[in-house]
Amino acid sequence: MAPKSAIITVVSITILAGCGSATAVDESEPAPRRESAQAAMIGRVTKALDTTFTAEYAWSEGGTVTVWAAEDGTWRVDVPGWAHGGEVDVSVAWTTGGFFQCAEEECVKLAGITGRIPERFDPKVQRPFVEWLPLLLDRHMPFSVTREGDCFTLTPNTVVVETPFPPGEWCLDRAGAILSVTGPDVGELALEGEPEAPVETVQLPGEVVEGDPLGRKAPKPPKPETPTPSPSPTVTTDSPDRE
Repeated sequence: MAPKSAIITVVSITILAGCGSATAVDESEPAPRRESAQAAMIGRVTKALDTTFTAEYAWSEGGTVTVWAAEDGTWRVDVPGWAHGGEVDVSVAWTTGGFFQCAEEECVKLAGITGRIPERFDPKVQRPFVEWLPLLLDRHMPFSVTREGDCFTLTPNTVVVETPFPPGEWCLDRAGAILSVTGPDVGELALEGEPEAPVETVQLPGEVVEGDPLGRKAPKPPKPETPTPSPSPTVTTDSPDRE
């Protein structure tokens, strides 16, 4: 008969071996959590806000819109055929001097540096780049966000009466370049070619003058002047002398 110490030793080894085999089994790792459409969009918008560039966008209203996002934070957007019923190209710009509208080599100040472009002189195509883009960072914005590839569609929540900017589709690549923007206020803007290097600061395409900015509608033609009738000549007759 084996001594008790030998039996205890064998049992101990068996138990330890069993414990070792149990710890050798690898537990499966949980699947990585999928990034939401809004989180993906915010990540790309964050990069876009740090990007400076010069780029051209095909505009659904006709022509090419040029966007200048300068290194010093100033900007300028050239809009073809916007003023006077499509007859005049305009540029809107924000510099250290304020907001300006430029057309035909002359620039008129629209507002101070902290002001706003008056509605009747606002082409709005600059808004996605300089006004609406930062608002996309708000995780509580009143839109639901869906994603397809590089594009994010913003649809208003049903309980919202008014949104801070229009719904639409934003397409941005991983580096933060704005590939296209589509919405009711701007139509469609689609990037043409690769963005170019930014300028240090934007230059106004004309001399600053005193005057009135141009509106979207064509000015009414002046009323033709009604000619003033000339007075009829007075005919006098000599009375015959009485005898």
